[in-house]
Amino acid sequence: MGNNNSSNTKKKPSKTSKPKHDTSNISLLSPNGRISRISNELLKRKFSQIESYSLRASFDNLSTINERGIAHISKGAFIGYLGFPDDIGAGPLIYRSFTYLANYPSVGHTNALLTYDGLIKAVAVYCNLTEDIINEDRVKLLFDSFSISDNDIHNEQKDPSISSESSISQIPQLVTPEDTEFLKAIGFYETDHSKISKVRKQDMVKILTGLIWLMSSEMSSINASSEELKQNLKKIISPKFINQIHEDAVHVVEHMVRYDNSTNIKSDQVITWLTFSNFIERNAPNIFRGFLPFIYGQFLIGLTLSQQRSDTLFQGPKVQYWPKLDLHSDILNQMNMGLLSWMLPESVIKRRYWNCLYSSSKHGFSMNRFHRNVFKYPGPTLMLIHADIDISSQRRKSVSSISSGAGKNEVMATSKNKKHVNTLLLGAYVADPWKSTSNPKTCFGSEECALFEVLPVFEKFPATKFNSNYVYYNPSFGIGFGGIATSSITSNVITTSERNSFSLQVDNTLQFGRYRNDAAHHEVKPTYRLSATRQYFDIPFEVIEIEVFGLGGDLAKEKQEKEWEWEEAEAAKRSGFKRSGNKEEDKEILKLAGIIDEDSRKEIQIWES
Repeated sequence: MGNNNSSNTKKKPSKTSKPKHDTSNISLLSPNGRISRISNELLKRKFSQIESYSLRASFDNLSTINERGIAHISKGAFIGYLGFPDDIGAGPLIYRSFTYLANYPSVGHTNALLTYDGLIKAVAVYCNLTEDIINEDRVKLLFDSFSISDNDIHNEQKDPSISSESSISQIPQLVTPEDTEFLKAIGFYETDHSKISKVRKQDMVKILTGLIWLMSSEMSSINASSEELKQNLKKIISPKFINQIHEDAVHVVEHMVRYDNSTNIKSDQVITWLTFSNFIERNAPNIFRGFLPFIYGQFLIGLTLSQQRSDTLFQGPKVQYWPKLDLHSDILNQMNMGLLSWMLPESVIKRRYWNCLYSSSKHGFSMNRFHRNVFKYPGPTLMLIHADIDISSQRRKSVSSISSGAGKNEVMATSKNKKHVNTLLLGAYVADPWKSTSNPKTCFGSEECALFEVLPVFEKFPATKFNSNYVYYNPSFGIGFGGIATSSITSNVITTSERNSFSLQVDNTLQFGRYRNDAAHHEVKPTYRLSATRQYFDIPFEVIEIEVFGLGGDLAKEKQEKEWEWEEAEAAKRSGFKRSGNKEEDKEILKLAGIIDEDSRKEIQIWES
């Protein structure tokens, strides 16, 4: 990082000189005429020269001077510059967040102005540029910046069960800080719930809607032509698109509030920090990552255009922060990719490309074709299953007959949106190359593997480390996650889906599957964590589409193709077959010779009751 002093002029500094602060107009820098120590440290240590220049130029373009001579960015100018559609409602919340962070370390929701000094601190927090300078949990800071007080909540009252007589705050002159810590330890001190950080549910929906919209917008602009940008812009600002995102955000927040174990705060109105942190720790560790590329692009890479522009996201230089798919996907649209980015390891989100290795609609519902397209890939993969819950089928047990109805109701009633009622979007993150086995109790994978459900409930199932039954692949059985294919650890016979222990499985036709959460179902301890909010479910489903994506980077797909070409060449040598050089012709001849057989498959009926 270089010296990051910035200039008041909008002219780009020459390559031989560094921009300097214009001390003749120093009153524009902050209310008291100077940049605070924290902001100065951030500029020097965390911002490059061009980033500092861009930030200052953006402030100069947006700022106005009030009657006291203080330069600041008004709420209207800030919201207009961000460019969120009004229907989303995220702009005012982000402005409120910026003014909160601008006051650091004296944070609070006051009527403070967004000065240049405050803008430096807020942008640094949003762009994760605060290490060793602002020693706070970044996610906690962002959550607090969106929070509200009890006085802001309509008809919200403090819990009357908390007695004011037992509050230490009533007798501060008699209690030292050391005494307070001791009384907390023995349980005497009662927490003041009015001081717990909390965000309105409706505000959280707006924040998540804004994040998904941002990610969708950024993905739409990756390597897009001018004409494609115009079409994408028209789509993402349409009420229909925004409403779809809003519905996805609502179903995430509906599940989030179920992580609230508090009896003192009404979860029907607010989400506390404890609830939020419990939820994101398991399900969405990257939930605020979408702000980083957006705020960075708006303030730190030269987006210094007029505040009146209406198509903010599609102007200025572009930096790719999200992976681009090499082929069109029926499942992994922009919204679902945004949701999954909260769950998946950040290392794979940073990849430039994701390769579609297998698609059942393109390659066919075949274990052999799955094997040919997915195996030998030398990196992590993402398997997605789009399925219908078919409880009326006579071939499979209905959900209501499996239990007293709790499993069905918990799944069906989670979302108020009808499009989610009978649809499942499930998946698995497989951190290791795929392997096949004939042993019904031998699996592959590592503790980095995870299962997840996107619809109708947004939930991730990380590995428990109890055992290594992560992924099972057998052409005569199908694919299973989190269990073994036998009825017990002493058996060596592959059994039906009702009797094995898999949490998620698809049969060898790749057309039917089962999704289960049942701690008492089998003697094998769960490989993946059970649901945090649902005690039990057992759901047979019919597959609509299966897709597998390679997340290993630019060279992984190329390496996979070379591995297959070498193996097919070796097979041809062993058979005495001379290759023609035409890949498709060679494949057809090898199939006729019986050397490779993509179409044959041994199927077992595991869904008959």
